[in-house]
Amino acid sequence: MNTERLERYPSIPEAERRLAEDLIYWRGGDPVAAFAAYFRERKKAPPPATALSLDERLSRYIVEGSRDGLIDDLNAKLREAAPLAIINGPLMRGMDEVGRLFNDNQLIVAEVLQSAEAMKTAVAHLEPFMEKAESATRGTIVLATVKGDVHDIGKNLVEIILSNNGYRVINLGIKVPPEELIAAYHTHKPDAFGLSGLLVKSAQQMVVTAQDLRVAAIEIPLFVGGAALTKKFAATRIAAEYGGLTLYAKDAMEGLDLANQLFSAPTREALVARIRREQTALAATASAIRETAPATPELAPPRRLERVMVPAPPDLERHVLRDVPLIHLYPYLNLQMLYGKHLGIRGLVERLLEAGDPKVLEVHEIVEELKRDAVGRGLLHAHGAYRWYRARAAGDTVALFDASGREAATFEFPRQKDGERLCLADYVRDDADDYMALFAVTCGAGVRELASAWKDRGEYVRSHALQALAIECAEAFAEMLHSRLRTLWGFPDPPELPISEKLKAHYQGIRVSFGYPACPNLADQATLFRLLEPETFGLSLTEGFMMDPEASVSALVFHHSAAKYFKAD
Repeated sequence: MNTERLERYPSIPEAERRLAEDLIYWRGGDPVAAFAAYFRERKKAPPPATALSLDERLSRYIVEGSRDGLIDDLNAKLREAAPLAIINGPLMRGMDEVGRLFNDNQLIVAEVLQSAEAMKTAVAHLEPFMEKAESATRGTIVLATVKGDVHDIGKNLVEIILSNNGYRVINLGIKVPPEELIAAYHTHKPDAFGLSGLLVKSAQQMVVTAQDLRVAAIEIPLFVGGAALTKKFAATRIAAEYGGLTLYAKDAMEGLDLANQLFSAPTREALVARIRREQTALAATASAIRETAPATPELAPPRRLERVMVPAPPDLERHVLRDVPLIHLYPYLNLQMLYGKHLGIRGLVERLLEAGDPKVLEVHEIVEELKRDAVGRGLLHAHGAYRWYRARAAGDTVALFDASGREAATFEFPRQKDGERLCLADYVRDDADDYMALFAVTCGAGVRELASAWKDRGEYVRSHALQALAIECAEAFAEMLHSRLRTLWGFPDPPELPISEKLKAHYQGIRVSFGYPACPNLADQATLFRLLEPETFGLSLTEGFMMDPEASVSALVFHHSAAKYFKAD
């Protein structure tokens, strides 16, 4: 199926959309008859070449993400307009419409990337006809994932969106320290910085980076975004430390919208005033909350959990898994995360697939082709290691012991300040030998380089989808390995338990990862890495204790039947 030839949902006439939806959801008396009667008599619409002006056709190629006929129409337009005028005119109007449709929930991330591919094709065709001094640049933006952080899938998406909307983008990559940003400022003379980071520690690093930029007397606008970041944190912590304007964007398209307003004279002043006003209000609210915070109440005693029988693992040896077949991981893929979070599908993916939603089916075909290539061409490699240790709790600390009885490591976990006052150490016996499992897995070897090469060639959808698939394959690997550990440990899942229920953690025990609510100390990754030695299969830690490559998962596994997920502080 050539997805470029599929008509975009917003382009389908409202009456035809209603007929199709009535058929899908079985609304009305006889939706089949109504649908058939309409389309039996419907005359094929005249081709765009006869129905639209040349400028309208050029904009439509971008909106539809189609390149079929684009080059011929660009050549026709070159006979009456300069290349730069074509880019800044009908092509950029098309990208503006793409942004509007996305913000109106009519386009998804994958479709935006298809539009960006069409835009890159158009600009690449026009560039040889442009004078060397000419450029279609709204502004120059330097992007970076902050020091210690290796996550770049979101930042790369921002680069694609900005660079195909008239911005010159310098992508400094991952693990970028403040001094490298300062050097880039003097080298590239950017109009703005864009900082990205995934975890809470990355948000804290943004504060440090803002401080260092201020000391260096740099005050250009600073865009910030990332999964752990909030508008409140950006206003009260980052903006408070930076000398220039700080702008928080929840996703790439909001970042584009803010950039367009900021670098357009008619809208800049109003945007800056609004941002300043919102940040002042958020800072005042945070200050009032701190001043009126009640005194810390006397802590209730922790809840005493039942001491359960301890299942014995088969051994206490280190096990290494190399090149695990991807077909063993694919059944554990969380399609809601893959299609929803990463590729932009809105709604329950499973239901949309069952209903034959055309947008979901298009994304599904892209992913399925990539999965086949990942197996056939060796695009992804799944490696991992796991090991059980004897364990014993003492207060909020768990000590691990090797087969000889020698203490191998200790982990101290935070305890809830109220409620049940849970701590992960509660799930380990303090009066007898218990056991914990540790594992680390990765599917990210070579992904960053391959995705970057595809991005540079303008294959934006495949580039983004590859990174997303690698990340979710690592999560699937973790899910599959955890299931295997439960079986080896002596408490297998019921045979009738489907994988969909495993993805909802409907099984005995839990697995927790450092940097998350129950064990937020990311530095403990160093201990886990010392015990498992995942460097032997290409998995390492950054100086900020984040795993590199990005598509990796590590965890501690507890067997306690009452174990559940909770937030410690």
